[in-house]
Amino acid sequence: MDKSLVATNQSAKVALSKSKSLLNITNRILANKDDKWLDFLLEWADENIIQEKTNFPKNKEELSKAKHISLRWNRLRLLPKEFFRLTQLEILELNNNALEVLPHEIGNLKKLKQLNLNINSFKRLPKEIINLKNLEILNIKNNKYLELDNEQISWLMELKNNGCNVIYDKYRFNLGE
Repeated sequence: MDKSLVATNQSAKVALSKSKSLLNITNRILANKDDKWLDFLLEWADENIIQEKTNFPKNKEELSKAKHISLRWNRLRLLPKEFFRLTQLEILELNNNALEVLPHEIGNLKKLKQLNLNINSFKRLPKEIINLKNLEILNIKNNKYLELDNEQISWLMELKNNGCNVIYDKYRFNLGE
């Protein structure tokens, strides 16, 4: 038998063995779900949500599948980054809080259709907001500290051009209307 054919066959067996090993490791990692972040979010909600009418899931299963969360009127100053691992969210209501920063992880919420940021203390919007391709409504009105530079205005224009209804303070910003 040709020596090069034997060497090739042995190399293929080694590669197959390594692939199987890697697949087993990957499957073990996936089976061993890391859901501590869900526990963290539930604990955070218990400590920070003061409004009875808030729509926030009560257990890990509901939280991981949540499509609509409302955290209105809770005097929130920040959201933990773990919050933006809730990738099933379609509607997120954060209005009437004291939020100053919208983490760049907002871009992880690819299914988001409605984002209400009305009446907060935002100074800037993160660039990742343009990754929200399914966004139908974005409300950034009444953020008295919000300063939109030309780059941020171009992001909002891009969202508008993709069909998103951007609700904003027309006396402060010009989005081409």
